[in-house]
Amino acid sequence: MEILYFDILPSTQTYLSEQLKAAKLISPICVVADKQTAGIGSRGNVWEQAREALSFSFAIKLSELPQDLPLQSASIFFGFIFKEVLVSLGFDVWLKWPNDLYIGKQKAGGVMSSVCREDIVCGIGLNIYGGRFAYLGAAISREEVLEKFFAKIKNTSRWKHIFSKYELEFYKNFGFSFHHQDGVLDLEGAILLPDGGIYLNGEKIYNIR
Repeated sequence: MEILYFDILPSTQTYLSEQLKAAKLISPICVVADKQTAGIGSRGNVWEQAREALSFSFAIKLSELPQDLPLQSASIFFGFIFKEVLVSLGFDVWLKWPNDLYIGKQKAGGVMSSVCREDIVCGIGLNIYGGRFAYLGAAISREEVLEKFFAKIKNTSRWKHIFSKYELEFYKNFGFSFHHQDGVLDLEGAILLPDGGIYLNGEKIYNIR
């Protein structure tokens, strides 16, 4: 995984997608920015930049993903692996359905995935210090985190290996809610489906971010 570092970008996700479409960058590739001026958040909102954050996007060929990975659950797949890396470094982070990184009861980051031609492009933002939302509150080595993260992705050959672990932690979602269409739904009583979707109030709902 080649990693490119920038002082500032409007959005690592937008920059990487544009460069891939123009064939100026080729996957596997990762783009990291010290600061984003127009980072993409949930539901198309601008991601609020914390005083210090880890903001990066990466691209992997679709053919290199686990064959059993439902694409609509790519954010869960990458998000849970990223969460495991942070936990291994001593941080109490968990992945809230469908794509948020939480510390306790507060959001500290998020994951967003999309298909760009023959690649999956995933962007991850994590607050390290400051900001309106939760943050790690301790220094981390970007290089170490990314090295462990990409190695773990490479060594994870099946979606079901990640799903089985995420399923055990899914109860942490109860008591929280998420935005769906034009409203907000409570996750209490939601049933996690094998493909990463949930069954709630008689409806199957999937992560589209």
